[in-house]
Amino acid sequence: MDSTSISSYSEKLPNVVRGRNKDEDNLPQINLLMLVDSKTGLPLFYRHYDGNVPDAQTVRRVIADNSRLKLTDVVLVSDKGYSSNKNINDCLRNDVGLLFNMKCGVKDSLTQEVIDEEMSNLRDLNKRDWYTEAFQITKKIEWSYERQPVPRKRPSKNTRDVATLYWHIYFDKQIAEKVTQGLFERIGKIQEKLHKKESLDENEQTLFEEVFEKAESTDEDTPVSYTINNKKVDEKLRYKGYRVLVSNEISDARKAWCAYQERWKVEDTFKTLKSRLGCSRNRVSDNESLNGKIFVQFLAASIAMVVRARLKKYSEECRKSDGPALIYDSDGTVLESLNNIMQTKFQAGYYFGEIAGKRRKLFEALGVSVPDSEPEREMDYDDEADEYDDDEL
Repeated sequence: MDSTSISSYSEKLPNVVRGRNKDEDNLPQINLLMLVDSKTGLPLFYRHYDGNVPDAQTVRRVIADNSRLKLTDVVLVSDKGYSSNKNINDCLRNDVGLLFNMKCGVKDSLTQEVIDEEMSNLRDLNKRDWYTEAFQITKKIEWSYERQPVPRKRPSKNTRDVATLYWHIYFDKQIAEKVTQGLFERIGKIQEKLHKKESLDENEQTLFEEVFEKAESTDEDTPVSYTINNKKVDEKLRYKGYRVLVSNEISDARKAWCAYQERWKVEDTFKTLKSRLGCSRNRVSDNESLNGKIFVQFLAASIAMVVRARLKKYSEECRKSDGPALIYDSDGTVLESLNNIMQTKFQAGYYFGEIAGKRRKLFEALGVSVPDSEPEREMDYDDEADEYDDDEL
């Protein structure tokens, strides 16, 4: 499950509202959310909502849609924008599986508490998983939640339930070092500008206020100088390189990591939507056109996602059977290659041109029958309908 923002030049449409634009685009937008099957790449459903609605508020609606669709064995895999305590409770109340990426930067949160408890253990090489290349530890926590919350009524022991949540804590040393080096370079750039008496941009000014402070001086004639508060720098870097995934279904840390990585199917689809389909802007002037355009964009992005999932599955099966792997550049390249197959149409029907080599293998990988080069009669469905009486229809 993931969402993205799509900008619009019109502020008159009811769903187009200024909010948190995920692309840092200074335009009003709507948000598009998709729920996708991680194995097949098939979209389960999508919807769009106002641009100022926070991601965390959308989970309850997703759960409601899920119950209407009567989907079973569902585990919602989501990024940090959805990981609130309220959403965890909603999933538990409705027997929906969850795998949420928790925010590590929230001060004094339970997430930071479990990291602090295991911080020293996450430097032990025996805790490093060779497959994910990350240090990892799993903690079982008994989570208490209100079974059926009643507005304006305080919860009691009789109305509360307890569920076991698996808190998977990961530490990637390379990411931590990369973030640290990047912060040091930004601080160095600020020091250079202060020395040259150059103005700071907005981001530099924010960092300056966070980690710099005036140096103490008793001489009024001495120019104002600034020092770096090392403690504040350490606080900014303390939880970098950590990831915490919480689940009520997946107890194995490696499986949880892999399931979370599969979430990139939706991210790739959003990239397809915005780059290849050019849908980073919606140039429409009425709400009906907006709904129609979003739906067509959703279908196009879904086809690309399904193509990518099937080609990946086919390649994995080839590797297991020691067969020749299928090498392809992208789903866009595949679709363009198959789109060049010629169809000749004549009075009695039509036939396709010769298909061989890699193209035939692509059809096999996509699970689509190879178009036959033999002539086929074109079906006339209007004539078929005329054969029936009105009563039979």
